[in-house]
Amino acid sequence: MSLKVVIPSHKRWDRVIAKKLFPSPIICVAKSQEEKYKLFNPECEIVTHPDDIVGLIPKRNWMAKHFQDLFMVDDDVFQFKKIYNEKGEPCNIKDPNEVQRIVEELHELAEMLDVHLWGYTNRKTPVQYDEQSYLSFTRQITGCSYGVRYNENTWWNEELKLKEDFWISCYMKYKERRILTDERYTFVQKDTFINSGGLSAIRNHDEERRSILFMRKAFGEAIQLKGQGSNGREKTTNKVQYNIITNFKF
Repeated sequence: MSLKVVIPSHKRWDRVIAKKLFPSPIICVAKSQEEKYKLFNPECEIVTHPDDIVGLIPKRNWMAKHFQDLFMVDDDVFQFKKIYNEKGEPCNIKDPNEVQRIVEELHELAEMLDVHLWGYTNRKTPVQYDEQSYLSFTRQITGCSYGVRYNENTWWNEELKLKEDFWISCYMKYKERRILTDERYTFVQKDTFINSGGLSAIRNHDEERRSILFMRKAFGEAIQLKGQGSNGREKTTNKVQYNIITNFKF
């Protein structure tokens, strides 16, 4: 089955920025929003789900079952970069066919290695690149763009509202012990706290905290506040404390 590039979207029919990165992406929306998305995105295939699928996490569960083999890109992703470039060398990859080729190559590798969750680094600059470790089984995927090969373990807990990228990473590590990430490239999205539509209606610090506590209960010390080291000292004292990282022991 061929790989599908799918853009989940909600009430952003006139702002599906990510479609410019790929030659023929699919936009996945609620049935009631179909006509508006067709009006503003005539160049894209529009696939609809029932209106009772509400929220990004139920949408991801529906898409995984429907498409089986897909690469999901959030609608507000606007850039694809290589971070192994030399000083002065352009880092943005603007050719949609080139972006598609790179994504398909990682998908083929995931198939060869029988990995069901795969994606790219969340690092943003060449100074963060480790040329000794450009592919990884130990890092989590970044939430704005990742691929799944559907099986019984590609499942998102719908009790969560946010942080589903942390959930699927931890769950897949627990079930299958490996996630494939390519550390050479990264997708970049808009600030999720200021972009209307999508999850903006529910994205707030109270909901972020609830989601983090929920995952901490499920996965224990694999979920850590960003800024906490192994010595347990709290280094983050303001609202940034709701940023988290994963610390896999295997």
